[in-house]
Amino acid sequence: MQNWERLTRQANRAYSNHNFSDAVELNREALMQAEKTFDDDFYRDAESAVAAAAVSFLNIAESYTALGDFISANTQYENAVNFLQAIIVRPDMDEEQRSLIMRTATHIRFEWELFAQSHSKSVTAQSKVLMRALSHAVSSAVSTTVSTRVSKTGFNKAKIVHH
Repeated sequence: MQNWERLTRQANRAYSNHNFSDAVELNREALMQAEKTFDDDFYRDAESAVAAAAVSFLNIAESYTALGDFISANTQYENAVNFLQAIIVRPDMDEEQRSLIMRTATHIRFEWELFAQSHSKSVTAQSKVLMRALSHAVSSAVSTTVSTRVSKTGFNKAKIVHH
């Protein structure tokens, strides 16, 4: 947990100084640290382990939001919920631990809903841009593949007649 705390403090300083890209990277490192030690930390202090992971996901989302990258921010909320869902199904979980995870998941869903309400138009706009870029990339790849096949076979597109 000490490494997580150190990285989170550094990320918070970067965020306060408007170094949002650095904040994303430092929070990602903190999240990786929290995930790496999660099992051991969870059985020692479940509340701290769950809080560390949740805080990291939320901090990354907030940093992406500050950068105007609403798609990546939205993904972090989804990742946080998925992380908690993977934990809650563990068979060795007691009721107190399940309750803790449910409370944390409820909090994250609440934060996600606030984010969605505030930034839904931006998420939609960025999604459309990404879909157009993907569509263009796929079209270009298909055109390149067709052109390559045509040139390898020696056929000219104009000579191909369909009946």
